[in-house]
Amino acid sequence: MRDAHGPYSTGSLVEWGSITKGLVGTTAHLTLDADRLVADFLPQLPDKRITIADLVHHTSGLPRLPSGMGDNPLGDPYRATVGQPLDHAAMVPATPRGAYVYSNLGYALLGEVLDHVHGDWFGAVRQHVLEPADIRTATTDPDPDQRVLARLVFRKTITPWALTGSPYAAAGGVWSTFEDLCRYAEWALADDAPAARRVSWQREGATTWINGEVRAAGAVIAEADGVTAVVHALAKPPHAADKIATALIKQELTR
Repeated sequence: MRDAHGPYSTGSLVEWGSITKGLVGTTAHLTLDADRLVADFLPQLPDKRITIADLVHHTSGLPRLPSGMGDNPLGDPYRATVGQPLDHAAMVPATPRGAYVYSNLGYALLGEVLDHVHGDWFGAVRQHVLEPADIRTATTDPDPDQRVLARLVFRKTITPWALTGSPYAAAGGVWSTFEDLCRYAEWALADDAPAARRVSWQREGATTWINGEVRAAGAVIAEADGVTAVVHALAKPPHAADKIATALIKQELTR
């Protein structure tokens, strides 16, 4: 860890991006029957075969985003969804159910199921993950003055994607201090932690990780051979945070 400088020294809340899915997946796993059909909660869903486990594990066949959403690489794919319900008619699988296809749409739908069951998906996340992990700063509606934002020339900031108030907040809308992001890592990866705490994480060989990429920031928690790295990066190429975490772990393991 290095001392905060630049934007990190003027703001306190960093974007988790899709690390948010770790909170949502664990909450769903702890409070819902994984084999239950999503249509039991939302009967208007076109595909009646999708289960809660399919949404958690990205095996529903739903695409990353609905067709046409996000086609403009310079635009904000989420701005038009703020204050709007999910379009269930668009929830038609694009690939066979059972195959892994990373889906923000699937996690937005999972957030809606948690809303249906608990009244508020983020309230359920607070009860089942944030409070047990002693995380106090996490929010989906950050104070604009407290956000850590990437800057362009002349100190102009890059506006984050509009996830606050969007159903896609359940897929990537959490902010917190970097310290609380580290607390989540410690809670999820504790030696005595049940597997449910990492149900939305990815695994390959000896490495377990969860990451998130948003408009101008990236974050990752990665663990390998008992070494954990938590990284947040601004205005870097895609997956820069992942590469930094990998380098830090390798550096530690070679000492």
